[in-house]
Amino acid sequence: MKCRADIILTIGRWLLGALFLFSGFVKSVDTVGTSIYVEKYLVTYSAEWLMPASVVLAVVLGVVEMALGVMLILRIAPRKVAATTTLVLLFFTTLTLLSATLLPLGECGCFGDAVKLAPWGTVLKNVVALAVAVVLWRRSEPQPLCRRDVVVTTVALLIPLIINIYVLRHLPLIDFLPYKVSTALRDEIVAERQRADEGGELLVCRHPESGEIREFDARGDEWYDWDVVDVRSVAPPTEDMLYADFRLYNKFGEECSEELLMREGVVAWLCIRDVEQLDDDHFAAIERLKAHYPAERIVVLTSDDVEALNQFLGFECYAVDAMTLRSMMRAEVGVIILDDGVIVDKRAYGDI
Repeated sequence: MKCRADIILTIGRWLLGALFLFSGFVKSVDTVGTSIYVEKYLVTYSAEWLMPASVVLAVVLGVVEMALGVMLILRIAPRKVAATTTLVLLFFTTLTLLSATLLPLGECGCFGDAVKLAPWGTVLKNVVALAVAVVLWRRSEPQPLCRRDVVVTTVALLIPLIINIYVLRHLPLIDFLPYKVSTALRDEIVAERQRADEGGELLVCRHPESGEIREFDARGDEWYDWDVVDVRSVAPPTEDMLYADFRLYNKFGEECSEELLMREGVVAWLCIRDVEQLDDDHFAAIERLKAHYPAERIVVLTSDDVEALNQFLGFECYAVDAMTLRSMMRAEVGVIILDDGVIVDKRAYGDI
């Protein structure tokens, strides 16, 4: 009986460790994305004063979760680690419960953009994980740290820290968003907008001779010889709308999204989040970009002042929603290369 209980505890410890390891990993490979979720929580809980530290908090989350995952799996200081895990899960369970009830937040960001969980799904996941952590804490015996444990723990902390630093200097190791390399952006957006246009009106008609009842799209002409007996509104599909916020505007406020997407050949989209943050390294990267592509093939996308940036850099400039721009390009300055509407390359300014 005791042997069976030990096996169950071991499996529970491995699963809990794997959960923390995966959660920390997907946070660490996209630090900026994790910081966006952190900012949402800070705004929701009126802790805006911590906003400047959102990236640091994102790094800490990823590092701590990965380290706890490794220590759980390898049974390092089992009682202390189980107690720490219990406290961490207790905090996040309370947070997600509030987010699912009193302070609706939407997606929790527990697994970054890799896995989307509904608020109550997150609560359930956290409650189960918390129960496992409590049992591990109560059933684990104190165990002193040996030299091997100290080395493994140090490595478990250093590896995710190095990953975070690398990602902040470059781009996410894994891009979970709809603007990743190899995406046929033109085709995807055109197809999505066509689906969005499927909404409209359905006419319920009766044939004057046979009495047959049929529904017709109001935009067609098949219903002309039928008698209309009712009209139904059909809402366009809203699920899986990945590019609903993708809108590019020129300095006159006119949308130019499809015009830009339809351009043939290679086009470089230079993404600049904040003009005031541009420094010598950014300007050097822009000069390197100009050396690779003619000016007419470079388009600037920004969430800042389009007209001022146009006069400053001399490129075509288009405005885009700030959050959409952060989804497209995690770096403050970076370039997206499209070839016939397909994303073929993405680089942060340091890699241009």
